[in-house]
Amino acid sequence: MLPILTVTINPALDITTHVPALKPRQKLRCDVPVHHAGGGGVNVSRAIKELGGQSRAFVALGGSTGSQFEALFKRTGIPAEIWPLTEETRLSFTAMEDASGLPYRFVLPGPTISAAEAEAILDRLEHIVRQYTGYVVASGSLAPGTPIDFYADLAVRTRTAGGKLILDTHGEALRAAAAERPYLIRLNHLEAQELVGGDSDRAAHHLALELIDGGYCEVAIVALGERGAIVSTSAGPIEIRPPVVEMKSGVGAGDSFVGALVFALANGRSIEDAARYGVAAAASAVTTEATELCRRADVEAFYPQTTVVRQEFDAHQSGSMSAG
Repeated sequence: MLPILTVTINPALDITTHVPALKPRQKLRCDVPVHHAGGGGVNVSRAIKELGGQSRAFVALGGSTGSQFEALFKRTGIPAEIWPLTEETRLSFTAMEDASGLPYRFVLPGPTISAAEAEAILDRLEHIVRQYTGYVVASGSLAPGTPIDFYADLAVRTRTAGGKLILDTHGEALRAAAAERPYLIRLNHLEAQELVGGDSDRAAHHLALELIDGGYCEVAIVALGERGAIVSTSAGPIEIRPPVVEMKSGVGAGDSFVGALVFALANGRSIEDAARYGVAAAASAVTTEATELCRRADVEAFYPQTTVVRQEFDAHQSGSMSAG
């Protein structure tokens, strides 16, 4: 298995609880809260561990919240390098409303990271990648103050060191990083549209192809929610459709997808097979509540229920599709 390094610059101490119903101007009596060490890369590492793999996590933490986060994360047994920050690690609060079954998420912005500190973090990450060549997963938002080109710089340094960057972020950080051609980008339909520009009604299959043709990455994965995902490479696009499951919460599905995907890739599986494994992990995650991730038994059961649909049209014309 090739090494996997996950990078979380803006982690969050996730707190999840239940309330009977959300009502304004009233005290809402909550159930006993559940705490998790969260944030994109951290969740990816947790998913990999659940699936029987191992990764190394790089996490920036600060303050009393950061100390609580670190204590929780140590219990997972995942090897981690902690980058100390002076400001407080953020909180993320999820209230599950019993009346509707819907999650309500409140996410704080996080500590400020200066340009100088971001550069020091990148220097350290480059050193790790050179010693630990394999897959690097950059997932989640950037902390306030972090230069927008942080992930772009990480993409260059990872490639120079012989690694492959898998990127799952959004907004200007995504746009800047895409200019440096990371190995793989996972994004949703809207984010894909923002990258390639033009008409807003193009199908996800077309957008995924355009990401490859435009030189944004070697592998483009456009998430389709309950419909699965589109995976595009120079060989063309395929659609991975998930099994039918009962959805409880979509929280954690994306990180579970990425965790399963990179775990499979690191074990030498093809991108098609790895994406199927990722879709199975996402399907497992949506059957759990709030910040819980995929469960290994579910993933193994759901994987053979995923379906591959091969696209038989080019990026500019509609056409037929065939299951394969």
